[in-house]
Amino acid sequence: MAKKFLFFFGPPGSGKGTQVDMLAENLNIPVISPGELLRHEEDMETELGKRIRPLIDAGKMVPDEIVEEMVEKRLEKDDAKEGAIFDGYPRDMGQLEFILDKLRSLMSEGDMVHAIHIDVEDSIIKSRLSGRRVCDCGASYHIEFNPPKSEGKCDLCGAELYVRKDDRPEVIEERLRYYHESIKPLLDYWRKIDKLTEISGNRPIDEIHEEILGLINKL
Repeated sequence: MAKKFLFFFGPPGSGKGTQVDMLAENLNIPVISPGELLRHEEDMETELGKRIRPLIDAGKMVPDEIVEEMVEKRLEKDDAKEGAIFDGYPRDMGQLEFILDKLRSLMSEGDMVHAIHIDVEDSIIKSRLSGRRVCDCGASYHIEFNPPKSEGKCDLCGAELYVRKDDRPEVIEERLRYYHESIKPLLDYWRKIDKLTEISGNRPIDEIHEEILGLINKL
């Protein structure tokens, strides 16, 4: 079976993570999200977590060498032998060069590499993120679009919901600014080699998912 390495891009709050998780379940390949890997380190209060916490709190980027080490280790796990879905990675051309070099050592003729960009306007992104509430168990809600049954409480475990540090207004602005500055050369690269599909994220989740599945089946 051909390996599938898929790169998903989209501004924070675009629904990219939801689409990635749905596709990963359908294709039975793992999601590699540096953001989630980093947050795990922070939550576990590891030495690495203590080093990166000030950067994450300020909406800054973690040094490439730390991210690259985590991504490489994740790719070496057994569940990634048939491919992987990269959620919001790489973030710049240096990271792109690193991951493409790594994939060349893992891939054979006929294996798939493709990038998908889920595009959503900034004004919609700000509305989505400002209303997001999360739980330590991993559940995520939105006070308007997906509210919990009991206000401020998780449906799954009953714990208090909270606003994620990087969903604060000033951090959202910084994240969007960085995203727009960094994404253009990446999209230009994938577009140049005819490996990019751009999809509107201003639609129902299931409709977007069906379009992505149709695309993967045609590649």
